[in-house]
Formats: sequence, C-alpha cells, structure tokens
Amino acid sequence: MKAYDEDGRADLYLNYIIGAVQRYYDYPQLQSYFRDLKQYDYENHEIYEDLLWTGLENCAFLRGKDERPVLSNLRRSYAKRFLGRFGAAGTDDALGAKYILDQVKIVHFRKALGETPKMSAMVAKLLADLEFDAGMNTEEIMLRMDRIIRDYFKAGFIPRRRGLKKQKKHRAPFFMKLFRRRIVDSSIGMEPDEKDEGVTGANLSWVSSENRKQKSYRKYIEEHYGAPILTEEKTLALEQKLCYGNHENCHLYFTRGEFDTVADNSGAVALRKNDALRQRELNKNFYLENTAKNKSSIAKLTNIIRNAILLDLEDSTSRALAGKLEAGRVWRNVLVNDNRIFSRKLKDLALDLSVDIMLDASASQDNRQAVIAAEAYIIAESLTRCSIPVRVFSFCSEKFHTVINLFRDYGEVGGNDRIFNYFSAGCNRDGLAVRTAVHMIRDTPYEHKLLIVLSDGLPYDPQGVYVRNVSRDYGGAAAVSDTAQEVRKGWQDGISIYCVFTGSDSSIPDAQKIYGHNLAYIKSQTRFADIVGVLLQNELKSF
Repeated sequence: MKAYDEDGRADLYLNYIIGAVQRYYDYPQLQSYFRDLKQYDYENHEIYEDLLWTGLENCAFLRGKDERPVLSNLRRSYAKRFLGRFGAAGTDDALGAKYILDQVKIVHFRKALGETPKMSAMVAKLLADLEFDAGMNTEEIMLRMDRIIRDYFKAGFIPRRRGLKKQKKHRAPFFMKLFRRRIVDSSIGMEPDEKDEGVTGANLSWVSSENRKQKSYRKYIEEHYGAPILTEEKTLALEQKLCYGNHENCHLYFTRGEFDTVADNSGAVALRKNDALRQRELNKNFYLENTAKNKSSIAKLTNIIRNAILLDLEDSTSRALAGKLEAGRVWRNVLVNDNRIFSRKLKDLALDLSVDIMLDASASQDNRQAVIAAEAYIIAESLTRCSIPVRVFSFCSEKFHTVINLFRDYGEVGGNDRIFNYFSAGCNRDGLAVRTAVHMIRDTPYEHKLLIVLSDGLPYDPQGVYVRNVSRDYGGAAAVSDTAQEVRKGWQDGISIYCVFTGSDSSIPDAQKIYGHNLAYIKSQTRFADIVGVLLQNELKSF
C-alpha cells in the first residue's frame, strides 16, 4: 500500500508512516479493526478511520524519530504543505476552520511545527486522547479508539460527512482520507464547487436521497431516545413555525424516553438503552445517598415559597386578566387594548403561576448528570408541595434533531420520580431549545409563566448556522448571541426566564451574556435551596 498526494505523486513522509505502522504494530490486527469499524457503523466508519490514522501518525513518528533524525524535517515539511490547504485557518487560528475534524488536524500539525495554536476546549480534549504515545501497543491503541468513539462520536460531537471526492484507483483506500480535506459535511449540508472531481453525481445523489436520509435519522432518534409523543404531521407543523433563521433545516423530536419493547435491541441501540437505564440508577442512588441533605433542601425551599405566598403577598394586589373589576381602568381596555383591568390578591396570582424546568442534556453535562437530576427533582418537588404546576423536560441535539424529552407535565403531581430518567448525550442547540420552550409555554392558561433552565452556558451543535449558503458550527459567540436573543424574545412574551448555572467558572461570562442578571451560580450545594428560593421569591414579588 502506498500513499499519494493530491497530484498523484507518492508522498515520502506518508509512506514512511504506513511502513512504520506495519513495522511497529500488529498490522493484520489493525486491518481487522478497520473492518470492524465499517461493520459497526458503515455510515460513519470513514470518520473513525480518519481519527485513528491521526493517532497512528503521531505514535509512529514518536517511535521512529530518534533512529531516523531526518524524520523530523520530513514531518515539518509535510505539516506545512498540509496546513497550506486551509488558508488563514492553517496559519492563524484553527477555530476558523469550518469542521471539527479539520480543526483537530490543523491543531495536530501546527503542534508538530512547535506552535501553540488556539483551539476549543473540546478539540483540546479530543486531541489529548487521540495523540497516541510511543509506549502504546496495538491493543491499547484499539481500546483507546473504542473509548474515543464512545465518548465523542456517540455523543454527536463529530460531524458526519458525505459526498467525498472519488479516490484514484492507485491511492490507498482509507489512509489518504486523513491527509486530504473533505469537501462536503453531511451534518451541515454544505455543497461543493461544481469544478470538484466527482461532485455532480454526489450532489445529485444527495438531493435525491434527502427524504430517505431524514427518515433514517428520525428512526435513529426514535431508537436511541424513545418513541415520539407527537405525530410526524404535528411535528412538521411545529418545525415550520420554529426551525427558521439560524435553525433552518433543523428538526424537532418530542418524546418521554419510553422505548418500544419490540424494537431493535441489538448493537448500539441496546447499548444506548442500557446506558439510559444505568444512568437512571446512578441518578437515583446519588439522590438516596444524600437523602438527608436533599430532604432538608426540599423542606427549606418549600417553606420559602409558602412564606412568599402566604405572608409577603397576603394583603397585596395586582392588576390581572380576571378578578375584581376596576372601573377606573375600563378606558384602558377600550383605548389602548389593555386587558388587565381587574385586580387580584397576589396570593391568588401566585397560585396562577406555572414553572417549566428545562435541563441541558448534552454530553458536556456527562460528569454532572446525577447532580443535575437531583437539583431538578428538588425544585420540582418543592413546587409540587406548594401546588404550583410544574413541567420538567430536557433537551439535546443529534443528527439534525433537537430532542425534547418530557419527564413530567403540569398535572402529573406524582411524576417527579421520572426526573431521574435524565440522561445526557449529543450536543445542545440552546437557541432552538429556548425558542421551542417559549412556544410550549406561551399558550398555556396560567397568568404568570416561569422558565428555569439548568445549563452550562455552552451552546454547541456541529450542524451550522447558514450565512450566504456557507455554514459554520453552531458554537462560540454566534451560538451565545443566538441563545441570548431567544431568551430576550421570551422575556418580551411575558415569560420570566432564569438559569441555574451548571458549568465551570470559565463559562460564566457566556452564561451572563445569555441570561443577564437572571443567572444563579450555586457553588455550594448546601446553599442550593436558599439561592433558588430567593429566585422564586423575587419572581413572586414581581407580579
């Protein structure tokens, strides 16, 4: 097997790497592993191979550089040629590259040149796992790759791609995919230039199969997240209302996380179901292990809410849509279309409050799942004990779909235990999630509406934002700005939106940009009830 550059010439450095991998590692075992990857996930196996060869390049170079001093110069020369294909992104800031996989390779080869490139936290973490060291054997490399696929690709972090250029017959079947920039990214639908080799047929094939692909994605979502609770027709109607602007070409999926018992229970589907069940057990056990503290928090938060309703608001009144008619305000209904011409005691208005709790269920919350489930349960249980209607759901994004997983609805007083079904996976398109939540809340019959979002303030989805038919990942400043805009639209619709922050200190500035002063950062769990209690108390007093 030989490796060739884009002009069809044999590449000295790449062919050394191929030979080094065959020399230092169990190459037949690696070939078998590549075949297993293809059988495991045919649609995405090329991406797994791409990543694996990035890691193999690193460890093969480290193994051979001391006995072949010229190898370092060959690698630097290759790195410069490779980075030259990416323009400014290859010489300045890797974050300028459109795709995560390109960012990974740009950072990898800029490091090979001795540079310290800028990179996102996710790229840094992925590359730290991917750059195999010289001491690893074949078995250890394959086990590491298994973990990378499980932790990153299964979570939906890495974009899927389609429409690759046709390979020349004399090129290696997969090795060159590592060192050649792909033209089309299936997760964001970017179309290639017509001049590119093999593009026309690939593009036509993509267009003709779009409906089929969408059905396959929806089937995947149903298998991995549970049966839908809305028909496709109703979902499509909602998508037409909500999936526009920065969220064009996105889809919605509503579920309760309940799986069809007769559905496929093999392979990755069975793994996801088992992961979800295991996480519920972990969530519940974590809560029970801290029963005394959690019950104390529920009691304290319940008392704060009750006191706010029964004491602080006892003799206060406020304008309302119904209640005692205020004759002196009737003119406002006629002249300025103001329907709040009645007065009601704030105590009564407090009981006409609904609270929605939306949980960020992206994979970035993986190490906080049990804590988030416990926090959501404490808030919901306290509100339930005060007879305030509460609805709890989570959101994440995968394969073009933002998944809304409903744990309990307003009238399901005994449904709080289902909050422990909380399970993180995929990415998080916060702007679309907030827009959808506001739509869900807007037309409910309650006088006052409150949305509490438990989030780490890091919106990210590899399906991009379209600008002049070009797409970049939904992340960074663009995603923060988009989410902040949706939060402000919710405020304008009369919905109070607060965030209980669940991330790290480095993400606080972004969370503040999104939620402003309506951000509760809880550093100590012993103060959880107090801080959330003040949030709810202030909201009740603002009526």
